[in-house]
Amino acid sequence: MRRRASWRWLLWTLVVLAGGTFTAFSPEASGFKGDIAYTRVRVRVSAAAVVDMRALARLDRLKRRAGAQASLEPAEPPEPQEKAEPNVRIAVPSPTVSPRSVQTAPTVPSPNVSASFLAQSDAPLIGRMTESPPDTNGAVGRDKLMVPLNSNYVIQRKSDGTVLSKVSMTSFWGAVGAHRPFDPRVLYDPYSDRWLASAADDPLLPSSLILYGISDTGDPQGRWHLYAIDADSTNATWADFPTLGFDQGTVAIGVNMFATGSLTYVRGRLIVLDYASLRAGGGGRPVDLSIPGAFALQPAVTYSPTETTLYLVEHVDSMSGTYRFWSLRDSALALEGGGPKTNPLGPWATPGPSNVLPQEDGRGIDAGDSRIGNAVFRNGHVYYAQTISLPPGGTGYGTHTAVQWVELDTEGAFVQGGRMEDPGALPWNGGHSYAFASLAVNSRNDVLVGFSEFESDDFADAGYAFRAGTDAPGTMRAPVTLKDGEGPYYKTRGGLNRWGDYSGTEVDPSDDLSLWTVQEYPRIPSGRGDGSGRWGTWWGRVGGGPPLAPAPCVVPRVVGKSFAKAWRRVVAAHCRRGEVRRVRSTKKRRGRVLRQSPSAGKLLPSDSRVSLTVGR
Repeated sequence: MRRRASWRWLLWTLVVLAGGTFTAFSPEASGFKGDIAYTRVRVRVSAAAVVDMRALARLDRLKRRAGAQASLEPAEPPEPQEKAEPNVRIAVPSPTVSPRSVQTAPTVPSPNVSASFLAQSDAPLIGRMTESPPDTNGAVGRDKLMVPLNSNYVIQRKSDGTVLSKVSMTSFWGAVGAHRPFDPRVLYDPYSDRWLASAADDPLLPSSLILYGISDTGDPQGRWHLYAIDADSTNATWADFPTLGFDQGTVAIGVNMFATGSLTYVRGRLIVLDYASLRAGGGGRPVDLSIPGAFALQPAVTYSPTETTLYLVEHVDSMSGTYRFWSLRDSALALEGGGPKTNPLGPWATPGPSNVLPQEDGRGIDAGDSRIGNAVFRNGHVYYAQTISLPPGGTGYGTHTAVQWVELDTEGAFVQGGRMEDPGALPWNGGHSYAFASLAVNSRNDVLVGFSEFESDDFADAGYAFRAGTDAPGTMRAPVTLKDGEGPYYKTRGGLNRWGDYSGTEVDPSDDLSLWTVQEYPRIPSGRGDGSGRWGTWWGRVGGGPPLAPAPCVVPRVVGKSFAKAWRRVVAAHCRRGEVRRVRSTKKRRGRVLRQSPSAGKLLPSDSRVSLTVGR
């Protein structure tokens, strides 16, 4: 009862305060009136370097063996709380496409994974710090995977997940003068056989940088050319949340600019790079396009060797269900239709930012906002995914979050879309919320959407859903859990129990059919209280081999073990920690498991609960 009352109080407080959380924007200031042409300004590359991933990995191993102290890493700065959407009330045309039915109770299950293994755990950089959130993402190459997080950049063997190289994020970008890199991204381009990376550096500070790089070959363990751009030569603003996309002529990085030393939003930017120059070992001849009002502008990953237009999408406003659709040709940016377009799926609420995502045995998790997670161009259409909150009503009004996916044509018109939603979910009734989505589309228009799932009677899980290109329009098959959460997550920054901020889903270049997703999940915490939370990231592949049956829970014998060791054994046996009762015991048995249920040796379905009685 106490938990239910607490959640209701939290929701009511958010409702009351919602009106004061918006940032005021006028249509004129936000670029909604005839912003068709944008000034292009050449940007100077401030630093360039060539690094070898294998050599960096060897150097980092030596530092770790030497017991490098935390002082080798700079003190963790406060990462900016992601800004709420502008809440601009604008006149938008009525939808010209009839809304598709929103599938809320799919009857066809998504297929099981054909591969599944750890991507990265919550390990520190050189030293003792751990990072939050991880900014989960990854890319899939011919025979290797790369997972660059806010902690380390890991390269794995694709066949079994074996770690081949591990380099701290600061070591990777240090050669171009980075001090505190964050918000990493990586993509693999199957047409040029190159890996592309981006990040930002020094949040809040006048020394802020925009970072980008390209591999010399299709091997991410080899040499990389890295570059840095001074985010603002006047030191008035700093760069946040770089996004990344490409076609065969252009690489684009979207950036949000904030006033130095504050979280006051100033403008959007698009850094446009000449891809041929990058492939030839040059700096890409960067061009800067200033876009007033643009926020979290998302360039598409273009799966075509001949498409000469790079498309971009941007979430505008939840209550009007609007988005903007852009085209970039030869560094000339155009807003298709001259203004926002309306999503016929209908309005939604803004998720936060606030700790409204529920979890068992822990406080709420930050829901982020409705910015677009990623965008993909495939077979003449653009696809994207985002988090929404329902029912609609403004910031913090929703009772649960859902994942929305959309398919558009090359004029930005709605083709189809849908929502993964548990419409009866409340923060206290065990219903599901879904958030932090990304998607990939293969050559036959199959779609995989990866996300995190949250409910009050369970730990947060990594999940996904699938639709075949031949499925009925607007439908998505039932969600599947990719990796079960192992414990509660409690690791706040600025009062927010941060998660995400995003995730990664990719198509396999080996067959252009298999689909991979890398998602965050909570690991067993370290201790109690704020800071005890530990995240993990997990790979899953759909297709490319026979589906794997979920491993059964074989209940381990944990009576007599310490609580921490028992918890680890339960999780390792593909079971879930259930109810924990603490009873008085002798001093010798304090902190140890006195009884367990079910008994050891029971064969149960995967993720079955094992309850423990622990001495105190």
